[in-house]
Amino acid sequence: MNQTLYLFPTCIGNLIYKKLIPEVKNFLKKRGYKTEFLKKPFCCGQVFYNSGKIKEAKRIAYQLNNLWKDKKILFFSGSCLEYVIKKITDLTGKKPEFEAIEITEFFIREKLIPDLPEYHVSCHFKTLKKDNPEFLTCCGFGGIFSAIYPEISERILKTKFSNKEIISIEPGCSFHMQSKGFKTKHPLENVFDKK
Repeated sequence: MNQTLYLFPTCIGNLIYKKLIPEVKNFLKKRGYKTEFLKKPFCCGQVFYNSGKIKEAKRIAYQLNNLWKDKKILFFSGSCLEYVIKKITDLTGKKPEFEAIEITEFFIREKLIPDLPEYHVSCHFKTLKKDNPEFLTCCGFGGIFSAIYPEISERILKTKFSNKEIISIEPGCSFHMQSKGFKTKHPLENVFDKK
C-alpha cells in the first residue's frame, strides 16, 4: 500500500461520475491507500485517434508515457484503458512505462468489495478480457459510431437491452444509454450506497 495510486477519471468520466470519483478516493484513503488525481493530461487521446487526428494522438501518447512513468494508474474507463495499453506502443514505438488497471478490477483484485452483479463493459475493453466470462453485450455506442449512425446505434441499444437500468463501468456507454432514456449505475455505487 506504499505505492501511490493515481486516479485517472478520464474526460467523459469527469462528466458521468462526478459523485463517484471523490467517493472512490475517500474510500481508498480510509483503507490506507495513498491516492492522488492525475492533473494532466485530461484526456487519453482516444477521441483524436478515432477522429483521424493522429498527430494530436501521438503527441498525447508521448506525453502520457513521460508524465505517467513508473506510476500505477486507476482508470475510470475500460475503453480508455484499452486504448492507452494498445496505442501508446503503436504511436510512440515504446511500451507503456506505467501500470494501468480499471478501477472496478482494482477493487475486485484488492478484495475491497463483495461479488458484483453482472455489468456492462465497452467492446474495446472486452478485447483485454479474453479469459473472463462473457460480459453484457454491445450497447451500440462505439464512440464516433453513435454520432455518425445514430439510428443504427439506438436500434442496437434498444434491441439488446430491455431493462431500463443498466449497470455499467463505461462512462461513454453510460452517456449513450442515458441519452436514450436508460438509467445507468456504476457497480461501485452499490458499495457506497450501502455505507
